[in-house]
Amino acid sequence: MSPTSAPQPIIDYYFSVVSPWTYLGNGRFQELAQRVNAHVIYHPLSSPDLFPATGGQLLKDRAQHRKDYRLVELARWQKHLGIPLNLQPKHFPAPEAPASKLILATQAAGQNAGPLLSSILKAVWAEERDISDVDTLIALAGLCGLDVETLFREAQSPELDAAFSTCTQMAIQRGVFGYPTYVYQGELFWGQDRLSFLETALTSHGG
Repeated sequence: MSPTSAPQPIIDYYFSVVSPWTYLGNGRFQELAQRVNAHVIYHPLSSPDLFPATGGQLLKDRAQHRKDYRLVELARWQKHLGIPLNLQPKHFPAPEAPASKLILATQAAGQNAGPLLSSILKAVWAEERDISDVDTLIALAGLCGLDVETLFREAQSPELDAAFSTCTQMAIQRGVFGYPTYVYQGELFWGQDRLSFLETALTSHGG
């Protein structure tokens, strides 16, 4: 890096592997991160732990009015973005832990977890696949060119159980309460509809 070049921006990316809003924003976020040459740190979170601790509710516990309007908004965004989206996928909600720990194992191995996350989100929201199924995760990881055997062994370790729990607790301490959330230079951006604000922050800081 030359003396006049800006440091590489670092973005903390908080998400759930089964969040439709994460799915809707993920492609644009990945493109933005690549465009500004950002280093992304992936933080998969546990919804049953995050929401009660931050004043939110799991989807199953919300009033029907909110459930109905959620579907309206998802349909609007699907049409606006022009990407495939099953409003009520067959395998939703799936347990978050297996895919989340695989993402953490990938990142811990020094690999870019972005392609794997993209494949996992697409599997849920566009391909009617069950991401809690080991064979499905093996196939997705293999298509991303990852060392499947090693990563799955790591993902099933007690250390990764602890890492997944720690991710959520640290997110709560940092003020995260929903998905997706992007944090850049201490500033929190909640929601895929805030990506333009994140881009402004990145470019104004020389990212």
